[in-house]
Amino acid sequence: MNKFEIDSDCADRLIREQRSVWALLDKNCQALERVETRIVFVEGVPVTLQFNPERIRSAAAVIDRQSIQNRKCFLCEENRPAEQVGITVAGKYVMLANPYPIFPKHLTMPSVIHTPQTICGRLNDMLDLARAIDRYIVFYNGPRCGASAPDHMHFQAGNKGFVPLEYLWSDIYREQGEAVYRDGNILLGRLERWPQSVFFVESGQMDRIAEAFDLLLRLLPVLNGDTEPMMNILCTYEAPVWRLWILPRRTHRPTQYYEEGDKQRLISPGAIDLSGVVPLPRKSDFERFTKEEIIDIFMQVSLTSEETNRICKEWRKI
Repeated sequence: MNKFEIDSDCADRLIREQRSVWALLDKNCQALERVETRIVFVEGVPVTLQFNPERIRSAAAVIDRQSIQNRKCFLCEENRPAEQVGITVAGKYVMLANPYPIFPKHLTMPSVIHTPQTICGRLNDMLDLARAIDRYIVFYNGPRCGASAPDHMHFQAGNKGFVPLEYLWSDIYREQGEAVYRDGNILLGRLERWPQSVFFVESGQMDRIAEAFDLLLRLLPVLNGDTEPMMNILCTYEAPVWRLWILPRRTHRPTQYYEEGDKQRLISPGAIDLSGVVPLPRKSDFERFTKEEIIDIFMQVSLTSEETNRICKEWRKI
């Protein structure tokens, strides 16, 4: 068994057992099996629009400081539903079934301690989790980048073969990938045409990944009041190699979120949206969303191409 003493079988079993005793989870998982979807091609990649009403809690989450202080944290043990039982991981995290899933198998892994959402000092945990549950993709939403609980550190994970950025990666890399730096132990790169800026790291050495990630963190802009650069991160492990995708951001929500009437789009992009699966809680948005709107929204929340080019020039100096 690995450092965290869990594996993909543990994760699968947890979800099965939780579905058998937790009516809400089972109902929402069954609803997900029947969910209406629509494919829109963006730069040759099939982006899935998912009509998922239960995701309204995430898309419309109010995360200003006062609102967070006034509500109970739903990731803290004392506030979780009685039916929600998890597996403690190395005394640091609790692996839980997500009751409002996007993936057929969707996990949330909060810290056992109520502490703010930040990747600083946690990257190795993310890599260890990806290696432990290697049939899953592990992801992180920054505190203003899709995380509906920015006051409580947590990772999420979902089954592989669901997010286009992951399951179509070889094709996407061949068509859009650019190597920024390469040696015998590590590859740093970027995507050239995806409307959201994407950096990636591939290596079988955890210390080299951490070195590359730390340098990238220093190069990314930190906005006033934030404690880390705005970003979403995804990670997979295919023995013996990790693949890490970093999606840098410049804003939380697109202008369409704040529009009224037919112009409004209730979307608050996180790691999964920007990787090619867009859950939409309202039928009107699901029916009206166009390829052009997807591209526009992704570009709005992303770093500009000029910023991305500047960062690449420095990142290759690792």
